[in-house]
Amino acid sequence: RQVRAVGYAERADDLLIRKGIMFRSMVVVPYGRMQYVDVQAGPLARAFGIASVQLHTASPSTDAAIDGLTPVEATRLRDKLASRGEARLAGL
Repeated sequence: RQVRAVGYAERADDLLIRKGIMFRSMVVVPYGRMQYVDVQAGPLARAFGIASVQLHTASPSTDAAIDGLTPVEATRLRDKLASRGEARLAGL
């Protein structure tokens, strides 16, 4: 059930993150608002072969994290989001 509770979509101008089964939330993060992107994996997550991607924006209330990714997918997503963020920020 938890796997179906989390999803994300990379769109042309922003990233959509959907979470929750009973209480659903959807966060939209424009690429130009991203300050930096982290890949995090603690010892327990590394033991299970998973990682999470944390997006940091200027707003402290933005809870933009994608959990349960494979380390390869998390690294790919981090690199792609960082390059898109730099391209959008350069266009301002």
